[in-house]
Amino acid sequence: MRILHITVSVLLGLSLPSWAQLTAADCQPQAQGSAELKEIRPRYYTVTGTLRGFDPCHSSVEFKRPNSAQPAPLVLAVHGGGGIKDVHNISRALGNAGFATLIFDAYTMQGLPSRESVFWARSLTNESRQRMIWATVLGAYQWAITRNDIDASRIYLYGISNGATMVANLAAVVSPAHVKGAIAEGLTPVGLGLPNTLEVPLLAIFGKLDDFGSTNPSIMRWDLTEPCRFNIQAPSLPAGTSQTCSRTAPSGTMPSALQWLESVRSQGSVVQIEYIEQVAHCGFCMPLRLGRATWANGQTMGASLGASDAGRQALLQSMREFMQRNGL
Repeated sequence: MRILHITVSVLLGLSLPSWAQLTAADCQPQAQGSAELKEIRPRYYTVTGTLRGFDPCHSSVEFKRPNSAQPAPLVLAVHGGGGIKDVHNISRALGNAGFATLIFDAYTMQGLPSRESVFWARSLTNESRQRMIWATVLGAYQWAITRNDIDASRIYLYGISNGATMVANLAAVVSPAHVKGAIAEGLTPVGLGLPNTLEVPLLAIFGKLDDFGSTNPSIMRWDLTEPCRFNIQAPSLPAGTSQTCSRTAPSGTMPSALQWLESVRSQGSVVQIEYIEQVAHCGFCMPLRLGRATWANGQTMGASLGASDAGRQALLQSMREFMQRNGL
């Protein structure tokens, strides 16, 4: 597998392998920004300022392609609350299966200082994480469809947790001429909301042991919900649940991920829902670990992560079968 790690050599004008096919324009973010962490209570933060776009030459970007005569289909893998660490293992598994892969860290790409994964996962509001992810994943998609070293007519989106929510939103605005399907593992309705319709088929995967983010031990990820005031409405996102359920429309409770999935399916969107045995949250992140933890906002919530070997294989098989049904 060829690996494109874009480094400072690009910026200095040093030579790159011919297959990289980069120009000077590739090494500029699509939009400049000035993101900053703002403490809203002790050790708990949101993000303020203008967000940057996607920069393919950022040090966190890993764009890998298999050695093959024909351009390979691409999986754009989008991390969740913990940053790029969330998608390293699944990106490797998909690369071994013959896909090109593109991953990046949305937080450090915004110019924020490097932190441990647990800081991003537990010390930021959902909406701030999702705003950063959205700013970069939308740009990453727009960059990917211009490449001639992948099969840009067979792109698949994958997202975990907050990344799954942003992939669901991206699935509402992409062109089916480029994207054949989207895979959302461990969706959350909390943050920027979920779209009203989808342009491409969506596979929603939940680990049967996924209690992540639930204050009630009896409520699993797919039934997780919160008051509407915990959502914000972001103008750049497609029309969705935050228009009727957000800080600007604060009464009531937002629909759970499962309720949203059933709603968009009833409107004609192609939606498949699967529950995988021996999988908690972020099945490819680590070996299965069940438990609860206290977040920086003081709430104690479910924090079960990972999967057994059999669970990971079942998760990957579900993804492959979905892709085979949708353009692979």
